[in-house]
Formats: sequence, C-alpha cells, structure tokens
Amino acid sequence: MKGLMFSLLPLITLVLPMFISILCLSVYPFSFFHSAFTRLSRYILIIGIALPLVVSILMIPEVLSGRTLELPSLSIYVNSTNIALIFGVLLISFFVSVYSIGADRGGRLRSEIYVFSVLLFVFCMLGIIMVYDLFGIFIFVETTIGAAIILVAHSPTRISSEAAFKYLILTAISALFVLLGVLIVYILSGSSNLFVISSSSSQLTSNPHLLMLAVACFIVGLGADIGLVPFHGWVPDVWPASTPIINGFSCTEPLPLVFGLYKLIEPLYRIYPSNTIILLVGGVGLSSVMVGTLLAYRQTDFWRTIAYLTIEEFGKMALILGLFTPDSLIAGQILLVNSSLMKTGMVLSLGSVQICNNSSDLTLLGGLAEKMNKTMWGYIICSLSLAGIPPLSGFYAKWFFYSALHDFLLTHVGMIASVLVTLLISVSIIPLVILLRVFHRIFLGQLSPVSKNTKEAPLSMWFPGVVIAFIAILLGLQPNLLTALFRSS
Repeated sequence: MKGLMFSLLPLITLVLPMFISILCLSVYPFSFFHSAFTRLSRYILIIGIALPLVVSILMIPEVLSGRTLELPSLSIYVNSTNIALIFGVLLISFFVSVYSIGADRGGRLRSEIYVFSVLLFVFCMLGIIMVYDLFGIFIFVETTIGAAIILVAHSPTRISSEAAFKYLILTAISALFVLLGVLIVYILSGSSNLFVISSSSSQLTSNPHLLMLAVACFIVGLGADIGLVPFHGWVPDVWPASTPIINGFSCTEPLPLVFGLYKLIEPLYRIYPSNTIILLVGGVGLSSVMVGTLLAYRQTDFWRTIAYLTIEEFGKMALILGLFTPDSLIAGQILLVNSSLMKTGMVLSLGSVQICNNSSDLTLLGGLAEKMNKTMWGYIICSLSLAGIPPLSGFYAKWFFYSALHDFLLTHVGMIASVLVTLLISVSIIPLVILLRVFHRIFLGQLSPVSKNTKEAPLSMWFPGVVIAFIAILLGLQPNLLTALFRSS
C-alpha cells in the first residue's frame, strides 16, 4: 500500500458510536432518567451518528490525495477501497435517524436499550469495513448480526419474535462456518492480518483443498448472514416483521457484509487464482439474482416484495465483486453504495405509507398520489434509480456493473459475453416492472377505503426520501461525483 499515514481519524470514527451507546446503556439502571431519556432518545441517536459522519468527512480529502490512513496495531486501514462504504453507512444511518423523529412508535425495548442496539449495530458495521484482521472481522460480523436480531425483535408484533428466532437459528449456524474458515486460514498462514496472509502464501498454496474449504465456509457463512440464495430463507420473514425504521437501518447491511465477504476471499484468490472460486461466488450471486427476481413478482405485501428484490441486489453485488478484478471492485463498490442509498429512499417512503395507512398490503392501498405526493416522489425517483434508469445515479452504477462483467466474460468466453450480458440485462427489466407495479398500486388509481383519511407524513419522514431522490438526480447529472472516491488511488 502506497501513501501510508498514521491517523487517529479512523479510530475516532469507529469508537464514537460505541462510546455514545455505552453512555446510553449506563442510564438504564436509573429509572428516574427513563422518561427524560425517552423524550430525547431520537435526538441522541442523531447525534450518535452525526458525529462519526463528520469525522468520516474529514478523512475524505486525505483519501482523495491517495493516502491510506492506518492504525497497524489494530489492523485498521481506510483508503479508496472502503472510504465510500464508511461514508455510505453513516450517511444512510443519519437519514434513517432523522426519519425516526416522526416515525418512531416505540416497541418492546426500552429506549436506552434500543438506542444502544442501533449504535452498536453502526459501530460493528464500521468495524467490518475498516478492520483487516480475520478474528476482528468475525467478531464484528457476528455482533452486527446479534444487534440486528435484537432490533428485529423490537417490533411489538408476534411475527417479529418468530422472524427474529428464525434469523437467530440460521445465523448461529452460519457463524460456525465463518469461524471454521477463519481458523483454517489462520492455522495455515500463521497470521490473522489479511495483508500478511496475501503476501506469505506458501502454506496456503501447498494446501489448495483446505484453502478451497475455507472459501466455501466463508461463502456459506457470510452468504447466510447477507441473505444470498440458498441461504435466504430469513429475509422475506424479517422485512415484514420489522419496523420501518429498522428496515431503513438494515439497508446499510450489504455495505459491510458483502464487502466483508470480498475481503475474506480476495486474499485467498490472489494467492491461489482458481476459476473455481469465481464460479462459487458468481454462482451464488447469479442464483440470488434469478430467485429474487422471480419470487418478488408474485408478492402482495410490499415489504416481502422489497425483501426479494433485496436478495436480487445482493446477488448482483456478490457476482461483480466475485470477479476479483480492479474494474469489478470499482463497479461493485459503486453498486453497493448506490443500491443501498436508493433502497433506503424507497424503504423510508414505503414506511411512511405503512405508518400513515396502517397497512403494507398492496391490494388494500391505492390513490395516494394527491394525499402523499412528497412521499410519492421520493419513492418513484429512488426506485427508478435503483432500476438503472437514466439520467439517475443508478444508470451509471449499472453501467459500471455490466461493463466490468462484459470485459471479464470477454476474456474468458469470447463473443458469447455479449449474449450473456444481454440476457442478464433482460432479466433486470423484471425488477423495474415490479417497482412500477408497486408504485401504481399504492399511488395511482382510485383512493382506497383504507386511505380515505390519510394525510402526508410529517416533514421528518418524507424529507430524507426526497433528499435521497435529489442525490440520485445530482449524481446522475454529475457522475464524476459518484466515481471520485473509487478512482483516487
């Protein structure tokens, strides 16, 4: 790595959410603080995310100059390969925390535990992105999943408990696979630092079967945590069971988890560049694209629709990052950030629809264009961007995705590459149709009986979605802003 520079900014960015979360938890034993904390909890959450967001912005100029900010003793590194993901996690979390001012309806957890869990969730996601140590990544991944399970169970409904339990069982099993993969790599290489592992490969390359076993363990373990096919069973249950706020925060999960999968496998591919690794990751990714797309079409609950489209997006992220080329890394990061941000705008808009109409059933909604016009614009612009319609930011994200995929296939299968990419583009039209159908059923047509007394959501609820829609337009008109961070090194 060139341009290494010791800096405390990454550590400060990482520690701030955890520090504030511990302060919140320390209030829990004192019941006389509870009512005051409950009133202030939404604003404490905003502060707990805004402060590290500001610090992350301070790191951007250094990264743009080509430097890598490091704390080698903690295996923490921030450069062009992860700065946009760090900023994306914090920016999306900030939007959702603002949304929660008007959308928070309480839940099972006391406010102190709830804020602690959210900030712990953010802290662990940042840790996955920043830390380049096998055991550090494992601990952060499993703590992220643990916090996510607690937040799913926060919703005061019966189905949330069932969904959280299913989520717990599947991810508990997946943790064993991740740990097994970590132990195999550590024992063979004698180090847990990913940079050391990738530069000292003798033991790993002399045991290719164990190396491939470690790769398979990472795919199964993190694939289940992410929600890739065939480990996706918990995803369509968790989305309808969670509150709209938690669904908003969950939009950040692919940033650390998909990138974490890439970080664990890429050093192994670098020292043992087997096409089998690409086929394994790409096969899981392509399967997720197909299954997610097909199952999303027949859903009548918009949360289940979004859940299956989420699986489809996960598949594209895994597919492109699993090519392990410089162009695919750039394309994958752009796709990660844009998809997560645009999906957040959609999810917050749909959350407003659910809260204002007390329903997520597409067969019961309709005619909300006049009553919730600001929410409508947030949804339609973000959904069009997610689908890759020009001149929105998603068009360039998908352009980089298909370009990198085509270039890779061209070197391996020749002119058949164009046919394969064309087929994949054809399949990607289905999510656009699904998103437009959701828009039509919610906002167009006659006003449904459920929505007769509906009013526009409060400012704090529709504003984040509109801002994200504006970002989609801005980055679509100025795509150089989208690519600057990824091309700086």
